[in-house]
Amino acid sequence: MKYGEIVTAQFIERPNRFIAYVELMGERTKVHVKNTGRCGELLTDHASVYLEKNDSKMRSTAYDLVAVDKGGRLVNMDSMAPNKVVGEWLWSGGLYENISLVRPEKTFGGSRFDFYVENDSGKKAFIEVKGVTLERDGVAAFPDAPSERALKHVEELMEACRQGYEAYLLFIVQMKGVRYLEPNWDTQPAFGEALKRARSAGVRLIAYDCLVRKDGMEMDEPLPVVLDSLDRIAEPLLTWYDAGRRILPWREEPTPYHVWLSEIMLQQTRVEAVRPYYDRFLQELPDIESLAAVDEEKLLKLWEGLGYYNRARNLRKAAQILVSKYDGRMPDDYEKIAALPGIGSYTAGAIMSIAFGRAYPAVDGNVLRILSRLRADERDILNAKVKKSVEEELLVVIPKERPGDFNQALMELGAMVCIPNGTPKCEICPWTEFCRAKMEGRAGDLPRKAKKKPRQIEKKTILVIQDAERIALHKRPPKGLLAGMYEFPSLEGQCKKNQVLAYLRELGFSPIRIRELPPAKHVFTHREWWMTGYLIRVDELAVGNAKAGARDFVFVEPEQTRMEYPIPSAFAVYAEQVEMRRGREK
Repeated sequence: MKYGEIVTAQFIERPNRFIAYVELMGERTKVHVKNTGRCGELLTDHASVYLEKNDSKMRSTAYDLVAVDKGGRLVNMDSMAPNKVVGEWLWSGGLYENISLVRPEKTFGGSRFDFYVENDSGKKAFIEVKGVTLERDGVAAFPDAPSERALKHVEELMEACRQGYEAYLLFIVQMKGVRYLEPNWDTQPAFGEALKRARSAGVRLIAYDCLVRKDGMEMDEPLPVVLDSLDRIAEPLLTWYDAGRRILPWREEPTPYHVWLSEIMLQQTRVEAVRPYYDRFLQELPDIESLAAVDEEKLLKLWEGLGYYNRARNLRKAAQILVSKYDGRMPDDYEKIAALPGIGSYTAGAIMSIAFGRAYPAVDGNVLRILSRLRADERDILNAKVKKSVEEELLVVIPKERPGDFNQALMELGAMVCIPNGTPKCEICPWTEFCRAKMEGRAGDLPRKAKKKPRQIEKKTILVIQDAERIALHKRPPKGLLAGMYEFPSLEGQCKKNQVLAYLRELGFSPIRIRELPPAKHVFTHREWWMTGYLIRVDELAVGNAKAGARDFVFVEPEQTRMEYPIPSAFAVYAEQVEMRRGREK
């Protein structure tokens, strides 16, 4: 877009929205202002302004004020200019290729939108253009004054979406040198809230800055539209991640199977603890087919020490479904992945984004924590509705070109910087400039969580029963806590030596000696085991000698507990006693 003859003047005053007085060639001259907005931060005393000469004899002013110099930044303030440059941009293929129709001032519902466009592929869109002249500290904002008309346009664009059209709200920032555009929350917060609703409804919010000259203006580069601090997180987060991400085996070969396995292992388990289990697991079960075919006891033995054993069982169940329904391959479909046993929205999002490069969020407790701090969000992160809301918000801002890196960077930030326990490392956080919890000194107080019910405490006496060759184990029931795992025999409560000896004799064993073992505690999600233990040497472990109460025991060599019989980590203290004894006897 280009103007005709341009002259320079100095601003004096603006008595109303339509005219201003300037000093032009030493004389006080009335000029027409081509912008009815306030523009108070632009039209300041003695500011340099640029006037287009108007040759119309019907006008009372010979010049139109079209641009102003704001502290060295040239700002176009002609309210007609945005539509002109957008029209040029549309015909040049800026929005659609093979454009076939550009119709200005198209009526829809109760509004008249700036443009209606079509292309040869059948795309149809309504476009509303908003010129932006307000800038504060390098950030553009709209509107500079409350506008009910702008609110109405947003609502009508949402209706256009509902009727099957594409809908765009296009902000033309009439200057260079701004970082992003945001709603003017101070002036009209309702407009910002309307933009959030519109974006969720499918309205495309786009902003471009402009190359501004004294005699013209043209659209230049896209700008981020920031409705929430979430809109600002991707670029600094990915820069930080690229500079120092951890090298992890599942990141180096992010196949769907590797991503799936690692994410299931990482639930409730630290990265450092998972590495050796991940390598060992893949050596034995390198693909989905081998996982589907593995014997359960071998599977649980490979999982031994990671805890939450239903994770492993669900892995196998899901693998069997993948083999029977999808030829042993993970489908590139979020809904199908999320329907597999043991896979929820987080794991499905991780697989889709990391393995398939699709823009799905992966929201777990770590992500909820860091985002609650970022926004000083007081909502309870244990509430399922809060998680769903965050997933929907991230779906809008996740970068389409790097969704997997974005999700992994969020995980990395939660693990390495915005840590759950201890003081967050705010000084090295990529979001430190706009994190509200940091600015308000509240990082340690967030996130909010509803108080959990106290865990149920169960007291147990663990019996490590050995003869010269073997130890006694008991297989837990097929359902419930630690289902199908092997454990040491136990008694409810905390028993004395004489109670233990009497119990063993009832079972048909002949105790030779008994030694008390250190107490131990193991914490599950909803209960705690407080354990005392005894190491008991008996004359002989043999099924034929045992009475009915011990018939469901198995007697195995200690070495077999390492290779064949999965013993949960809850019994780690007592399993170590078996190993210590073997070491002394050698």
